[in-house]
Amino acid sequence: MNISSFEPIHGPTNPAPGDQYDGNILRFASVIGLVPEKETYYRQLHADAWPSIINRLRSSRIQNYSIFITEIEGKKYLFSYMEYVGDNLEADMRAIAEDPESRRWWHETEPCQIPLPSRHPGSQWSSMEQVFFMR
Repeated sequence: MNISSFEPIHGPTNPAPGDQYDGNILRFASVIGLVPEKETYYRQLHADAWPSIINRLRSSRIQNYSIFITEIEGKKYLFSYMEYVGDNLEADMRAIAEDPESRRWWHETEPCQIPLPSRHPGSQWSSMEQVFFMR
């Protein structure tokens, strides 16, 4: 069943999107498939991520960025989580997208990934809906 066929249910432990700020923190989670033959390379890239990429993310007010891997029914998936602590998400994301080093990083990582049909047009990763948040 498609997740989008369900209406969000908001409450004290699942705030509505406009209420998800914790101080000045906006949380994002996403998922994408992993090409089996590229798993080792993907792990190597992330074991020693380029300093320019880390610096760009920090300059764009990204913190606590994590990527997890799991296997479901014989297929590998990557799950990411990040927190945005700025006040202009659109401008900060555009700065990442326009950065030559970020584009070079994506040139290395994108062939390792299998975009899912649920992703938004123009996105590599599929967004995940928050259903629980504990302060």
